[in-house]
Amino acid sequence: MSDDLPDARPDGGILVAAKGGGIAFLGRLFAWATRLALALLLAHTLEADGYGLYNLALTAATVVASLPSLGLDSALIRYVAVYAGRRDASRLRGSLEVGIGLPLLLSVAVGLILFLVAEPIAVGVMHDTRLTPLIQISALLVPGTVATRQLEGALMGLGRLGDAVIAEQFIQPASRAVMLVGLLAVGLTAGWAVAASALAALVATAVMVLFLLRAAPQMRAATPLRETRLLANHSAPVYFSNIVTTFGGNLQTLFLGALSNATSVGVFAIANQVTMVGSMFHSSVVASSMPIFAELADRQDRDGLRRIYRTTSKWTFSLNLPLFFLVLAFPAALLAVFGKGFESGVDALVILAWGNLINAATGTSGAILDMTGHTRVKFLNSAVSLALAIGLNLLLIPPLGMRGAALAAVGSITLVNVLRLFQVQLLVGVQPYDVSWLKPVAAGVAATAAGVGVAWLAGGPTSLVGFVGGALALLVGYVAAILALRISDDDRMVLQRAGRRLTRRRRRAGRIAPDPVLPAGPPQP
Repeated sequence: MSDDLPDARPDGGILVAAKGGGIAFLGRLFAWATRLALALLLAHTLEADGYGLYNLALTAATVVASLPSLGLDSALIRYVAVYAGRRDASRLRGSLEVGIGLPLLLSVAVGLILFLVAEPIAVGVMHDTRLTPLIQISALLVPGTVATRQLEGALMGLGRLGDAVIAEQFIQPASRAVMLVGLLAVGLTAGWAVAASALAALVATAVMVLFLLRAAPQMRAATPLRETRLLANHSAPVYFSNIVTTFGGNLQTLFLGALSNATSVGVFAIANQVTMVGSMFHSSVVASSMPIFAELADRQDRDGLRRIYRTTSKWTFSLNLPLFFLVLAFPAALLAVFGKGFESGVDALVILAWGNLINAATGTSGAILDMTGHTRVKFLNSAVSLALAIGLNLLLIPPLGMRGAALAAVGSITLVNVLRLFQVQLLVGVQPYDVSWLKPVAAGVAATAAGVGVAWLAGGPTSLVGFVGGALALLVGYVAAILALRISDDDRMVLQRAGRRLTRRRRRAGRIAPDPVLPAGPPQP
């Protein structure tokens, strides 16, 4: 078992969650920054119409890639963590063989089917013949997407989140960026952009395979014990839930393509890209928390579960707030960066920001349901959310276009997250809120007022100088206000641990002398 898996103390779990969340966030930050830079490149090169076609092709591959996983990525996180904690090499190897091998075989077949039905989808559903070759190229993305998803689950279960992040959040976007920049020389088209995404996924897959073989050498000599039924019992409801969630998450793109046009898809995709940094904070903390929740639930440590649930949920909310206020204060300036025509997505951008805030405010409730075995509840939530989203999209997109798509997304997000909160309280007996949640709200309001004031003094919120100055004032003001309001003991423990790690690294490099009054702390996890 990796040293990064939590020990029996709640403090250890919180520190591992912080470390894992930090690693995941850095990776997602790099991936988001790379995607944002590439979105700028593609938006200016392909314009809104071409960028919309590109996103429709990728969405088709993303939806189809949810089919072969069978929900086994979630089972890998849970049972690999449990078997690694028990030092059970036989069950560990068996779980990896079932959880990775079967979905990978199915993904090849599903990708071939997508290739064959590309024309009916493009002509009959999206009413645009230009999509046919793009969807055919995107079929190559299906096996790579499935493989990285399963391998990520395995590495997370082994406590090697850092390895998964390196491959998926650093190597994959970097290799895609190199390909796209290189293609500028020969003429970058939507088709070449889709092909670059597919090849980058295959590069990440190869790297993750190497990381997995290095992370679990003890399983190579073990006789595999495949508990297929156990994995299937966990995975079945997760599988259908993941399909529903994936389809629901891409519903706006699909409906806009079918009911509106490619230009609307392109503008909406940019609005989504801008708000993605908020969901990135949330998903980073969730990714680091899932194996910890699984181990604590396996030990029946209710107090540890409650403490980590509360702390990690507050982190997702606090980290999302400044980005939410940034979008609220400067929506037009954010979209103007992408070129002419994208400013029409201002209303959709603001609405989507509210959806991300609601998702962050409900914390890690979805992860705790998964890792405590309540996967059927997850499926029920997702099915209800999808039904609502389909109805809202059909009702709102024809008259409202992008705004309707954004409202439909927020409506379904709100419903499923409120359901999760009540279900965690009822089924697990924990809830995430206390009075300390009011501190980031107060800090955010004060920082936003300061940021808007600076923007107006510097030329207005839509001018470049005003936007940059106001954004910096908002972000710096938020951090200053949070510190002035005093952070909690758990947050202070995490920051002190990070400071001690940084100090030790600097000492090893010979840049500073030892500090004999450095505060003591619990042993390193």
